[in-house]
Amino acid sequence: MKTAFWALMAVCACVACGESDDEPKSGGSVTAPSGIVIERVDATSVRVTWQDNSSNETGFDVWVREAADASNRWIAGSVEADVTQFTVNEGLEDGGSYFFGVQGKGASEAYDSRVIYELYTLVPSADLPTVSLVGGTTSTSSCLAVSYRIENASADARWGLCWSAEGTPTIDDAVQYGPAISGDEPILQAIPNVLLEYGKEYTVRAFVIEGGAAYYSAATTASLAAAPDAITFNWTKLSRTSLPAEIELYETTDQLNGHSFHAWYAVADLSKGNVEFRVLVPDGAATIEEQSAAFGGDCYVMINGGYFYNGRHTGLAVVDAVATGAISAVRGSLKTSDTEEYNSMYNVTRGLFGVDASGNPAVYWAGTDAQGAARYFDRPLPSVKGEAKYDVVNAENPTAAVTWSPRYALSAGPVLLKDGKCPFDFTLTSKGADYYLSNFEIMPYDIFGVGVSPDRTAVGRTEDGRIIFFICDGRVASSGGATLTELAAIMKGLGCTDAVNFDGGGSTGMVIDGEHLNDTTAEASRAVVSTMGFFKK
Repeated sequence: MKTAFWALMAVCACVACGESDDEPKSGGSVTAPSGIVIERVDATSVRVTWQDNSSNETGFDVWVREAADASNRWIAGSVEADVTQFTVNEGLEDGGSYFFGVQGKGASEAYDSRVIYELYTLVPSADLPTVSLVGGTTSTSSCLAVSYRIENASADARWGLCWSAEGTPTIDDAVQYGPAISGDEPILQAIPNVLLEYGKEYTVRAFVIEGGAAYYSAATTASLAAAPDAITFNWTKLSRTSLPAEIELYETTDQLNGHSFHAWYAVADLSKGNVEFRVLVPDGAATIEEQSAAFGGDCYVMINGGYFYNGRHTGLAVVDAVATGAISAVRGSLKTSDTEEYNSMYNVTRGLFGVDASGNPAVYWAGTDAQGAARYFDRPLPSVKGEAKYDVVNAENPTAAVTWSPRYALSAGPVLLKDGKCPFDFTLTSKGADYYLSNFEIMPYDIFGVGVSPDRTAVGRTEDGRIIFFICDGRVASSGGATLTELAAIMKGLGCTDAVNFDGGGSTGMVIDGEHLNDTTAEASRAVVSTMGFFKK
C-alpha cells in the first residue's frame, strides 16, 4: 500500500487553499464563492463544486491555472447564476497539478468577484485506486446486491455502494459503506430494502474514496422485486373478563398456505394510559405462568421473550431504562460439522422491540460497540454469511445511530417488518445451501430457513402505535407453524408496520389469567429467561 505517498498528495492538495489570483481582482459587489471542492472524475477530468455566497451574480466562470506556470491560465467554462458545479474535461493532463478557480460574475466586469482557487493534483492513473463491478445485480424483494472488486487502494481508503433513482449516483447521494476486503475475492454487498422504494429503478455504482477523491465503477440499474403480499385470516374475538378495554384477544384456526394453523394475538392500546408494556429478565429461568403469577392480577398478558443459552439470556435487554447484556459476534454456523463457518465470527445487529418513557413502541436493529455501549439503527449491518466481514458497530456503522432512550426493550431477531417492508427472503448466494443473501442478522439454521416452520412468537407495532403480541402453534397436527416470511406477512396482515421475531419452538407461549393458550401437550411449558407483557400501569 502507498500510505506515505497518499499522505504527501494530501499535503500538496492543501497547499495554497483559498489563494486568490492577481487578475481579475475587481472585488466588486459580487461576493466571492467559497468552499471550493475538487473531485476526480477520470484520468483527465475533475468536477469543481463551490458555495454560492452572493445573490446578485449573473453566473460563474471556472478558471484553470497550471501550478508550475502561473501565466498559463484559462477559463474552462461558465455556468448560469445559482449553479454551483462544473466539470472540467478539456486541457488537463493525467498527473498534472492545477489551480482550479471560481469567479462570481457581475452585471459588468467591474462587479466581478475575485477568483478563488484550490490546488489539485491529478495523480497518475497508474497509481489510482480502481473499482469495477463483477457480474450483474441481484434483485430480490428484500435487497439489491452487487459484487465489485477494488484494486490499488491504500489502508486508509473507504469503499461501498452509492445509488440514486434520479440519475448517476455519487457519494453525495445515498451511500452504504462496505465490508473489509477479503484477499482477492470480490466484495459482495447488499443494499437492504429499508433503504429503497418498491417500483423505482435505481442506478447503483461502487466507489472507493482515497486521498480526498472518489473513484467509481461503471453503473448498473436494478429494481426491487415485488413485495410479498400480506396474509390475513378470519379472527374470532375472545372474551376475557380480566382484560381491560385497552386489550383485545383474538384466535384463528384458518389454514395457512394449505396446512392446519392455530394462532392467537393480543393487541393493546397504550395511549389511554392504563396499560403499559414491560420486559422482564428474572434472576433465573421460570415458566411464563410462574413469572406472570408473581404480579398477581397486575399482569394482563405475558409472552415468552428472547433467546437464551445455558439458562442465560443472550442479547440485549432494557428493563426500567437499565440496559444489560450485549449483541455479540456470532458464528456463521452452529453445526460443528461445518468447520469453516463454525469457526467464522460475524459482527451483527439484531432485531429489537421496545418502548420509550412515554410508551411509544419502536423497532430497531441493535448492536453493541467496542466499548460495550448499546447502539440502535434504522438499518441492519448487512452481513452476509460466507462473504467479507463488517467491522463491529459504532456510532456511524452501519449508519449514524438513532437517538433513542428505551425504557423497556428486548432483542431477538430477525426484524420481520420495518416501515412495512420485510427485510429478508431466502435467496441463496453462490455459496449454496444455508448461505442466504439477506440473512443479515446471521440467524441459525433452526430459526432461518425456507422449510423451517415451528411455533412462533412475534411482537409488532401498528401505524397508530398499538402493540401486538402474536403466537402460533407448530409441529403438531392442529398447526403446522409458520416460516419467517409467512410470519412477516401475517404481522403485516394484522396491520403492523414494524415487527420482530422472538424465541419460538418450545419456548413459545402466551399466558392470560394463568392459562397457557397454546398447545403444551408435546412439550410442557418451558422455563424461559425473559418475557414481555401488558401490565396494569
